[in-house]
Amino acid sequence: MFSRNQSLCVLAALAVTFLVMGGCGAEEVTDEPQVPQESPTGAGVATAVETEPGFDLTGAWLLEDLSGRGVVDMIQTTIEFDGGGDVFGSGGCNRYTGSYSFEGGKLDFGPLAGTKMMCPKAVMDQEDRFLQALGGVKRVEMDGPFLLIFHEGSNEPLRFTKVEGEIEL
Repeated sequence: MFSRNQSLCVLAALAVTFLVMGGCGAEEVTDEPQVPQESPTGAGVATAVETEPGFDLTGAWLLEDLSGRGVVDMIQTTIEFDGGGDVFGSGGCNRYTGSYSFEGGKLDFGPLAGTKMMCPKAVMDQEDRFLQALGGVKRVEMDGPFLLIFHEGSNEPLRFTKVEGEIEL
């Protein structure tokens, strides 16, 4: 159950998200580091997602390893690709939403918007590293059951496992 202040923060974050995603010209104001974005169309939002043969991102994925540094126990950092260009999940503390494109083997994220709750420092640090990594994706691979997202600034990828059913946060 959220406290009154937490509920107001979530509602304010959702209002900002709808303005940003609605193209009203509003920009999200946040203290969190912004993930640099570039759209393949230059419009900021992908409208269709093409998947590679035999390589399907669609569905929910749980972060198992953050660039060789492991993850904080009991913190679920997730990413979910809807197959239509929308992405959402949890950074471990805050929820986020945005757009993505996966064409020609290249994964790009559009602008991401999220809530602004505070969590313990270790969780916030992990969330910041995760969101920064999404802003610098170099390549994506499947290795058995693992989705590997390689990014700038590290030789080690983000490693995810597919989640069956709904993710409980």
